[in-house]
Amino acid sequence: MLGQNNLSTLIWCMRKYVMSSFKKEENLNSRIDNALAKKGNKNEVNNNNKTLVNTFSRVATELLAGLLVGAGIGWTLDKWLNTNPWFLILFFLLGGAAGILNLWRVVTGKGLKIGYF
Repeated sequence: MLGQNNLSTLIWCMRKYVMSSFKKEENLNSRIDNALAKKGNKNEVNNNNKTLVNTFSRVATELLAGLLVGAGIGWTLDKWLNTNPWFLILFFLLGGAAGILNLWRVVTGKGLKIGYF
């Protein structure tokens, strides 16, 4: 009788241990899933912020480059032909238009493929 009681006690303890380890595993798995979900969301937000910052910096660079190149060409032509400030004004405006065209291409997603022009 004592052997039977010990066996049932052993089985009861094993069941309790196994069930508690299953609960621990489920709890651990759920905690891991929650942590990965939170981390995934943070990475997604960070990637969106980086993409937005990259787009804004590209737009600013495109506009500034168009204006500077246009003004440089205009200034050079004015000095060469002694026609102050006509070419500077003309090419400054053309450079601004080129910068706005580049901005439009960035915003709409056109012109990002190879062989656009």
